[in-house]
Amino acid sequence: MIDLDRLRTDFANTPLDEADREDALHLLLRDRREGDADLLRHLLAAETASHREGWGLSETMGLAALLLAECGREEDVWTLWEAKNASFDTMAGIDGYLLFPAGIAGTTAHVIASEDHPERGDLMTYMSEYLEYEKLTDEDIRTHIAQLRSYYES
Repeated sequence: MIDLDRLRTDFANTPLDEADREDALHLLLRDRREGDADLLRHLLAAETASHREGWGLSETMGLAALLLAECGREEDVWTLWEAKNASFDTMAGIDGYLLFPAGIAGTTAHVIASEDHPERGDLMTYMSEYLEYEKLTDEDIRTHIAQLRSYYES
């Protein structure tokens, strides 16, 4: 069993296999705290690396992306974008709503300001097309994220 308090303070030095990551994410689903963004970024990066080498999209990957997006930090758009691009299956399976962790305006402004980021153009194109197709509002994003959370809580 994962000791979440220990993991929060020493995740970089704690080896976690797929089952450990799943356990940790389910604990974080019930007890995510303000300071958990770094831990969630770490867990999503491990899931992303795992998904680059396989097929499909695990529930764990989707949960890690959801929990990181819920932190509401605009800079996490890059970690979420990297996860979405891990494979064909993650591109199709990770919800585009999650690419707006700080809302539409905040996240878009951050991406626009990230002139030196090598993925900026691709992400801007994706976001623009996604927003145009879906006609999203921040309320739509909040509602959809709440529905995703409800799915994982059930």
